[in-house]
Formats: sequence, structure tokens, C-alpha cells
Amino acid sequence: MEIPLAQEVIFGLVIGSYIALGAIGFTLVYGLVNMINFAHGEFITIGAFVGYFAVAEIGLPLPVAVLVALGGTAVVGWGIARITFEPMNDAGAVPLLLMSIGLGLVLRNGIRAIAGPDRRNIRTDVATYRFDDLGFFVTSQQLLIIGLTLVSVLVLHLFLSRTMLGIAMRATADNEDLALVSGIDTRRVRNAVWLAASGLAGVAGVMLGTAQAASPTVGFGQLLLIITAAILGGAGSPYGAVAGSYILGVAVTVSVPFLQRLEETLALNLELTALNSTMAFVILIVVLLVRPGGLVSAEVRTS
Repeated sequence: MEIPLAQEVIFGLVIGSYIALGAIGFTLVYGLVNMINFAHGEFITIGAFVGYFAVAEIGLPLPVAVLVALGGTAVVGWGIARITFEPMNDAGAVPLLLMSIGLGLVLRNGIRAIAGPDRRNIRTDVATYRFDDLGFFVTSQQLLIIGLTLVSVLVLHLFLSRTMLGIAMRATADNEDLALVSGIDTRRVRNAVWLAASGLAGVAGVMLGTAQAASPTVGFGQLLLIITAAILGGAGSPYGAVAGSYILGVAVTVSVPFLQRLEETLALNLELTALNSTMAFVILIVVLLVRPGGLVSAEVRTS
């Protein structure tokens, strides 16, 4: 049975929402700390498990579990960054990149050793709202994921544009040395970046835990889409990352049925994840050919 286009768009908005939460944090670190953090997926995984234990073991309602995951993952991510990345700030981009790859592997296997390989669903009450005349339905879970992302984007915008710390973050991204001699505490700014990026990753993890399941590889499995969305939107721009995430999410869900039909016609044997990855890279290549700087072509400091 073919899924209506309107329903595919709803699914795409949901996928784009949790990709956006991860991509914002990823691009904040890239734009202000100047590193590509391949361990970002593991911060998402930590958030997923914190959310699961908050709901399943402690019995907290999901909104409270989201706040717990936000705060807990923010502190854990900041602590990990202080131990691993901060001492290497002056080492250059390549050592930091290698450190993040190694750290991601260590964290992923550490989570598997502690929590086990099993998938754990964050169970919540779900209501379904049907719009048969329009050809789609939407669930309370989907509305929560989309709404939470939009609220997070609004809060981030207000933080970057209306607070002294947010303005300091933009100044530091523009020229860290100049910001330092201007009296800005750049160390405090870096701490704020890691707290914000890790906290948003934690919220993304909870959303993934409700939409899919908490598992040791749940964050790593989304890392390709997160990096693609960040580059698609213009690396360093959180607003571009949001736009790139939603374009990517909707484009993937709308195009996958077409790719599946093509797969059947050509007698291929591709998994759904392979189709998603293929479409994500096709979109990225096309956009970068047209706009090499990404959709926004501006970093956070000029937003």
C-alpha cells in the first residue's frame, strides 16, 4: 500500500526534528570550538539512555525526563570535553578529529558494556489524530518531537541574540584573539558551547528513544545524517543546520518510496538505511554544487 505524500511529509518533519537537535549542537561546536566532533553521536546515545532510565526506572513523565536528559547530558558532555578536548585546544584540527573518532569508539563500547546490547523503548501514551480528508494522521508523539525542536530553536535564537553570553559566543567565533583582548572570557564561552551542544544532543537522544529505541548505536546511526544536515545548511550556522535538517528529512522520506520501486525494478537488494544514506548524499552533492557554502552560506557569528 502506497503511503500518501502528506503522510511522508509528516514522517520527514519528525526525522528532520531530531536530526536538527543533533545538528545544532554539532555545528555549534564546529563554529565556535573549530572542531568536527565524531563523538557527538555518543552524546545523543547518552541522552537516550538517561531518558529511558528516567521514564522506565524512576517513573518520571516524559517532559521531566527530557529536562533530566538535557541537564545530565550537558554536564557529562562538558566533563568529557574538559578531560579530552580542552587539553588539545592548540593541537590543531587533525589531532582533535582523531581524538573525537577514538573517543566515540570508546564511549560506544563503554555504553554497550554497561547497558548491554538490547534496544530499550521509551514507552509513552500515544494519541493518534486522523485527518482522512487530507490523507494523513499525526500522533501526539510526533507533535511533541516537532514542537520540542521548534521551542529549542526559538530558545537558542533568543540566547544567541539577546544575552551577553550569546553575543560573547558570536564574538569569539568571529575572532577568538580579539574577543580575548576585549575582555571576553573565552574559556567560559567554550564551556557554554559544550554545555549547550551536549544538552541539545541529550534532548535529541530522548526523542530518538521515543520514536525508535535507546541502544548503544542509536546516536552513531544518526551521525551521518547530522553531519550531512550541518554541511547542507552551511557549517557553523545553527539556523542553516535546522533548515538543512528539515530539507533532508522530508526529501529522504519522500524519495525513499521512489528508490524502493527503482530497487525492485532493477532487482537490487538494498537496505532502507542504505537508501537513506544514498539520498542524503545525493541532496548534499546537488546543493553544494549550486551553493558551495551551503544553504545559508554564513556562520553563526554573522547570523
